[in-house]
Amino acid sequence: MAKKIDNLFGSSRFVLPEQRELYLQTKEDYKLVPMPIVEQDELESINFIICDSACENYAIIVS
Repeated sequence: MAKKIDNLFGSSRFVLPEQRELYLQTKEDYKLVPMPIVEQDELESINFIICDSACENYAIIVS
């Protein structure tokens, strides 16, 4: 059985446009991927590679 929050618009009850917008925004927020935790030394290494590629004019691949 589906939860009521998952089936908010499936019933015949009245929903304000503001409530619908907030509900849809919340659903979109759940789809976001959390930002990874990067250690300070890794961050400095990545920063060096990006700055070096900009100075020396070569491409880098980010994945």
